[in-house]
Amino acid sequence: MQEVKYSRYPIEWLFPVLILVFLFTAFPVGYAIWNSLHQILLVLPVTPFVGLKNYKEVLTSPYFKEALLNTLIFTVTTAPATVVISLGVARLLLTKFFGRTVLRPVVLLPWAIPGSVAGILWLWIFHGQWGLLNGFLLKFGIIENYIPWLDNSRLAKFSVSVAHIWTQVPFASILLMAALTTISQEVYDAAAVDGAGPLRRLFSITLPQIKVMLIITLIYECIMGLTTYDTVYSMTAGGPGGATTLLSYFIWAEAFKLLNFGTGAALGVIMALITFVLIMAILKAIPSDILVKE
Repeated sequence: MQEVKYSRYPIEWLFPVLILVFLFTAFPVGYAIWNSLHQILLVLPVTPFVGLKNYKEVLTSPYFKEALLNTLIFTVTTAPATVVISLGVARLLLTKFFGRTVLRPVVLLPWAIPGSVAGILWLWIFHGQWGLLNGFLLKFGIIENYIPWLDNSRLAKFSVSVAHIWTQVPFASILLMAALTTISQEVYDAAAVDGAGPLRRLFSITLPQIKVMLIITLIYECIMGLTTYDTVYSMTAGGPGGATTLLSYFIWAEAFKLLNFGTGAALGVIMALITFVLIMAILKAIPSDILVKE
Protein backbone atom coordinates (compact mmCIF):
# COMPACT_ATOMS: atom_id res chain seq x y z
CA MET A 1 0.00 0.00 0.00
CA GLN A 2 1.33 3.39 -0.97
CA GLU A 3 2.15 5.63 1.95
CA VAL A 4 0.15 8.82 2.12
CA LYS A 5 2.26 11.93 2.57
CA TYR A 6 0.91 14.93 4.38
CA SER A 7 2.10 18.42 3.65
CA ARG A 8 3.60 20.27 6.61
CA TYR A 9 2.29 23.57 5.34
CA PRO A 10 -1.00 22.82 3.54
CA ILE A 11 -1.11 26.09 1.63
CA GLU A 12 -3.16 24.36 -1.06
CA TRP A 13 -5.96 24.08 1.49
CA LEU A 14 -5.63 27.62 2.78
CA PHE A 15 -5.12 29.36 -0.55
CA PRO A 16 -8.83 29.58 -1.57
CA VAL A 17 -9.71 31.05 1.81
CA LEU A 18 -6.82 33.50 1.65
CA ILE A 19 -8.02 34.67 -1.76
CA LEU A 20 -11.47 35.43 -0.32
CA VAL A 21 -9.95 37.22 2.68
CA PHE A 22 -7.82 39.34 0.37
CA LEU A 23 -10.68 40.21 -1.99
CA PHE A 24 -13.24 41.10 0.68
CA THR A 25 -11.04 42.37 3.53
CA ALA A 26 -7.46 43.28 2.74
CA PHE A 27 -8.08 44.84 -0.66
CA PRO A 28 -11.01 47.11 0.41
CA VAL A 29 -9.08 48.29 3.47
CA GLY A 30 -5.96 48.96 1.44
CA TYR A 31 -7.94 50.73 -1.28
CA ALA A 32 -9.66 52.92 1.33
CA ILE A 33 -6.30 53.90 2.81
CA TRP A 34 -4.97 54.69 -0.69
CA ASN A 35 -8.02 56.87 -1.40
CA SER A 36 -7.59 58.68 1.92
CA LEU A 37 -4.11 59.79 0.84
CA HIS A 38 -5.29 61.25 -2.48
CA GLN A 39 -7.58 64.07 -3.53
CA ILE A 40 -10.40 62.29 -5.30
CA LEU A 41 -13.09 64.60 -6.64
CA LEU A 42 -15.41 63.53 -9.43
CA VAL A 43 -15.17 67.00 -10.90
CA LEU A 44 -11.39 66.66 -11.31
CA PRO A 45 -9.80 64.34 -13.90
CA VAL A 46 -6.69 63.66 -11.78
CA THR A 47 -6.17 62.24 -8.29
CA PRO A 48 -3.06 63.94 -6.86
CA PHE A 49 -1.32 62.58 -3.78
CA VAL A 50 -2.00 64.84 -0.79
CA GLY A 51 -0.65 62.76 2.08
CA LEU A 52 -2.37 63.44 5.40
CA LYS A 53 -4.20 66.54 4.17
CA ASN A 54 -7.57 64.74 4.10
CA TYR A 55 -7.10 63.57 7.67
CA LYS A 56 -6.21 67.10 8.78
CA GLU A 57 -9.33 68.50 7.13
CA VAL A 58 -11.51 65.90 8.82
CA LEU A 59 -9.98 66.30 12.29
CA THR A 60 -10.14 70.11 12.16
CA SER A 61 -13.63 70.30 10.66
CA PRO A 62 -16.32 71.96 12.81
CA TYR A 63 -18.57 68.89 12.79
CA PHE A 64 -16.03 66.20 13.76
CA LYS A 65 -15.91 66.68 17.54
CA GLU A 66 -19.69 66.85 17.94
CA ALA A 67 -20.25 63.86 15.65
CA LEU A 68 -17.54 61.85 17.42
CA LEU A 69 -19.02 62.61 20.84
CA ASN A 70 -22.52 61.71 19.64
CA THR A 71 -21.24 58.44 18.17
CA LEU A 72 -19.37 57.42 21.32
CA ILE A 73 -22.30 58.25 23.62
CA PHE A 74 -24.68 56.42 21.30
CA THR A 75 -22.43 53.34 21.29
CA VAL A 76 -21.67 53.10 25.01
CA THR A 77 -25.35 53.43 25.87
CA THR A 78 -26.97 51.20 23.25
CA ALA A 79 -24.46 48.33 23.22
CA PRO A 80 -24.72 47.34 26.93
CA ALA A 81 -28.48 47.96 26.93
CA THR A 82 -28.90 45.69 23.92
CA VAL A 83 -26.91 42.90 25.60
CA VAL A 84 -28.91 43.12 28.84
CA ILE A 85 -32.29 43.19 27.08
CA SER A 86 -31.25 40.39 24.72
CA LEU A 87 -30.23 38.21 27.64
CA GLY A 88 -33.68 38.62 29.16
CA VAL A 89 -35.36 37.92 25.82
CA ALA A 90 -33.20 34.84 25.24
CA ARG A 91 -34.03 33.47 28.67
CA LEU A 92 -37.72 34.13 28.10
CA LEU A 93 -37.76 32.34 24.75
CA LEU A 94 -36.14 29.28 26.33
CA THR A 95 -38.85 29.11 28.98
CA LYS A 96 -41.79 26.84 28.24
CA PHE A 97 -45.07 28.76 28.12
CA PHE A 98 -48.15 28.91 25.95
CA GLY A 99 -47.56 30.82 22.73
CA ARG A 100 -43.77 30.47 22.70
CA THR A 101 -43.85 29.00 19.20
CA VAL A 102 -45.59 32.13 17.90
CA LEU A 103 -43.53 34.57 19.95
CA ARG A 104 -40.15 33.37 18.68
CA PRO A 105 -40.60 34.42 15.03
CA VAL A 106 -42.25 37.68 16.16
CA VAL A 107 -39.17 38.55 18.22
CA LEU A 108 -36.96 37.94 15.20
CA LEU A 109 -39.07 40.18 12.94
CA PRO A 110 -37.14 43.45 13.61
CA TRP A 111 -33.97 41.73 12.41
CA ALA A 112 -35.53 41.12 8.99
CA ILE A 113 -36.63 44.74 8.56
CA PRO A 114 -34.14 47.08 6.81
CA GLY A 115 -32.76 49.82 9.01
CA SER A 116 -34.26 52.62 6.93
CA VAL A 117 -37.71 51.02 7.16
CA ALA A 118 -37.30 50.52 10.90
CA GLY A 119 -36.44 54.20 11.21
CA ILE A 120 -39.65 55.19 9.43
CA LEU A 121 -41.67 52.88 11.68
CA TRP A 122 -40.23 54.48 14.79
CA LEU A 123 -40.72 57.93 13.26
CA TRP A 124 -44.45 57.14 13.20
CA ILE A 125 -44.22 56.20 16.88
CA PHE A 126 -42.13 59.14 18.16
CA HIS A 127 -43.41 61.91 15.92
CA GLY A 128 -44.22 64.96 18.02
CA GLN A 129 -47.56 65.82 16.35
CA TRP A 130 -49.16 62.61 15.13
CA GLY A 131 -46.97 59.90 16.70
CA LEU A 132 -48.55 56.76 18.15
CA LEU A 133 -46.74 57.11 21.47
CA ASN A 134 -48.09 60.60 22.14
CA GLY A 135 -51.58 59.49 21.12
CA PHE A 136 -51.39 56.52 23.51
CA LEU A 137 -50.10 58.58 26.44
CA LEU A 138 -52.68 61.31 25.85
CA LYS A 139 -55.55 58.85 25.58
CA PHE A 140 -54.78 57.27 28.96
CA GLY A 141 -54.23 60.63 30.64
CA ILE A 142 -50.52 60.14 31.26
CA ILE A 143 -49.65 63.44 29.53
CA GLU A 144 -51.65 66.61 28.88
CA ASN A 145 -49.71 67.88 25.86
CA TYR A 146 -47.82 66.20 23.08
CA ILE A 147 -44.12 65.58 23.81
CA PRO A 148 -41.69 66.70 21.06
CA TRP A 149 -39.68 63.48 21.08
CA LEU A 150 -37.70 64.23 17.92
CA ASP A 151 -37.51 68.03 18.30
CA ASN A 152 -35.75 68.05 21.67
CA SER A 153 -32.05 67.16 21.73
CA ARG A 154 -32.12 64.79 24.70
CA LEU A 155 -35.40 63.18 23.75
CA ALA A 156 -34.21 62.72 20.17
CA LYS A 157 -31.09 60.91 21.37
CA PHE A 158 -33.25 58.68 23.55
CA SER A 159 -35.66 57.98 20.69
CA VAL A 160 -33.02 56.94 18.16
CA SER A 161 -31.35 54.80 20.81
CA VAL A 162 -34.60 52.93 21.45
CA ALA A 163 -35.09 52.36 17.73
CA HIS A 164 -31.53 51.09 17.29
CA ILE A 165 -31.80 48.72 20.25
CA TRP A 166 -35.07 47.37 18.83
CA THR A 167 -33.32 46.46 15.58
CA GLN A 168 -30.37 44.81 17.35
CA VAL A 169 -32.08 42.72 20.03
CA PRO A 170 -33.18 39.82 17.75
CA PHE A 171 -29.71 38.81 16.53
CA ALA A 172 -28.13 39.31 19.95
CA SER A 173 -30.90 37.17 21.47
CA ILE A 174 -30.10 34.35 19.02
CA LEU A 175 -26.43 34.40 20.05
CA LEU A 176 -27.27 34.35 23.74
CA MET A 177 -29.94 31.67 23.29
CA ALA A 178 -27.32 29.43 21.70
CA ALA A 179 -25.03 30.03 24.69
CA LEU A 180 -27.77 29.41 27.24
CA THR A 181 -28.67 26.06 25.70
CA THR A 182 -25.17 24.78 26.51
CA ILE A 183 -25.84 25.05 30.26
CA SER A 184 -27.08 21.78 31.74
CA GLN A 185 -30.41 21.94 33.52
CA GLU A 186 -28.96 19.65 36.18
CA VAL A 187 -26.71 22.48 37.34
CA TYR A 188 -29.72 24.70 37.95
CA ASP A 189 -31.56 21.88 39.72
CA ALA A 190 -28.61 21.26 42.03
CA ALA A 191 -28.36 24.97 42.82
CA ALA A 192 -32.09 25.13 43.55
CA VAL A 193 -31.77 22.19 45.95
CA ASP A 194 -28.97 24.05 47.75
CA GLY A 195 -31.32 27.00 48.21
CA ALA A 196 -29.97 29.34 45.53
CA GLY A 197 -32.54 31.88 44.37
CA PRO A 198 -33.00 33.24 40.82
CA LEU A 199 -30.49 36.06 41.28
CA ARG A 200 -27.90 33.75 42.82
CA ARG A 201 -28.31 31.29 39.96
CA LEU A 202 -27.99 34.15 37.45
CA PHE A 203 -24.72 35.50 38.84
CA SER A 204 -23.21 32.18 39.93
CA ILE A 205 -24.21 29.92 37.03
CA THR A 206 -25.68 31.68 34.01
CA LEU A 207 -23.35 34.65 33.57
CA PRO A 208 -20.09 32.72 34.23
CA GLN A 209 -21.12 30.00 31.78
CA ILE A 210 -21.91 32.39 28.92
CA LYS A 211 -19.33 35.09 29.65
CA VAL A 212 -17.46 34.55 26.38
CA MET A 213 -20.62 34.91 24.30
CA LEU A 214 -21.57 38.01 26.30
CA ILE A 215 -18.24 39.59 25.39
CA ILE A 216 -18.61 38.64 21.72
CA THR A 217 -22.12 40.09 21.65
CA LEU A 218 -20.99 43.29 23.37
CA ILE A 219 -18.17 43.80 20.87
CA TYR A 220 -20.52 43.15 17.96
CA GLU A 221 -23.03 45.66 19.28
CA CYS A 222 -20.28 48.25 19.76
CA ILE A 223 -19.35 47.85 16.10
CA MET A 224 -22.99 48.18 15.07
CA GLY A 225 -23.40 51.27 17.25
CA LEU A 226 -20.33 52.96 15.77
CA THR A 227 -21.31 52.24 12.17
CA THR A 228 -25.10 52.63 12.25
CA TYR A 229 -26.56 55.11 9.82
CA ASP A 230 -29.87 54.22 8.17
CA THR A 231 -32.13 53.98 11.22
CA VAL A 232 -30.96 57.24 12.79
CA TYR A 233 -30.99 59.15 9.51
CA SER A 234 -34.50 57.95 8.65
CA MET A 235 -35.80 59.25 11.97
CA THR A 236 -34.05 62.57 12.49
CA ALA A 237 -31.61 63.16 9.57
CA GLY A 238 -29.09 64.07 12.28
CA GLY A 239 -31.22 66.70 13.99
CA PRO A 240 -32.31 68.60 15.86
CA GLY A 241 -29.31 70.85 15.41
CA GLY A 242 -26.86 67.98 15.00
CA ALA A 243 -27.87 66.28 18.25
CA THR A 244 -28.15 62.87 16.60
CA THR A 245 -25.56 63.34 13.86
CA LEU A 246 -23.13 60.41 13.83
CA LEU A 247 -19.80 59.96 12.07
CA SER A 248 -21.34 57.47 9.68
CA TYR A 249 -23.54 60.24 8.29
CA PHE A 250 -20.55 62.41 7.42
CA ILE A 251 -18.85 59.52 5.64
CA TRP A 252 -21.88 59.35 3.38
CA ALA A 253 -22.11 63.13 3.08
CA GLU A 254 -18.45 63.59 2.14
CA ALA A 255 -18.40 60.75 -0.38
CA PHE A 256 -21.83 60.85 -2.00
CA LYS A 257 -23.13 64.36 -1.30
CA LEU A 258 -19.99 66.46 -1.66
CA LEU A 259 -18.41 63.87 -4.01
CA ASN A 260 -15.13 64.11 -2.09
CA PHE A 261 -14.13 60.46 -1.90
CA GLY A 262 -10.69 61.22 -0.49
CA THR A 263 -12.05 62.96 2.60
CA GLY A 264 -14.80 60.35 2.95
CA ALA A 265 -12.21 57.57 2.85
CA ALA A 266 -10.11 59.37 5.47
CA LEU A 267 -13.13 59.65 7.73
CA GLY A 268 -13.85 55.95 7.17
CA VAL A 269 -10.28 55.01 8.14
CA ILE A 270 -10.56 57.15 11.28
CA MET A 271 -13.79 55.40 12.22
CA ALA A 272 -12.16 52.01 11.67
CA LEU A 273 -9.32 53.02 14.00
CA ILE A 274 -11.79 54.24 16.64
CA THR A 275 -13.64 50.93 16.39
CA PHE A 276 -10.40 49.00 16.77
CA VAL A 277 -9.34 51.06 19.81
CA LEU A 278 -12.73 50.62 21.48
CA ILE A 279 -12.69 46.85 20.94
CA MET A 280 -9.15 46.59 22.31
CA ALA A 281 -10.16 48.69 25.32
CA ILE A 282 -13.04 46.30 26.03
CA LEU A 283 -10.77 43.27 25.75
CA LYS A 284 -8.12 44.96 27.89
CA ALA A 285 -10.63 45.73 30.63
CA ILE A 286 -11.71 42.09 30.82
CA PRO A 287 -9.66 39.79 33.11
CA SER A 288 -7.47 37.52 31.02
CA ASP A 289 -8.79 34.33 32.60
CA ILE A 290 -12.31 34.99 31.31
CA LEU A 291 -11.41 34.32 27.70
CA VAL A 292 -9.32 31.27 28.59
CA LYS A 293 -11.17 27.98 28.45
CA GLU A 294 -11.33 26.53 31.92
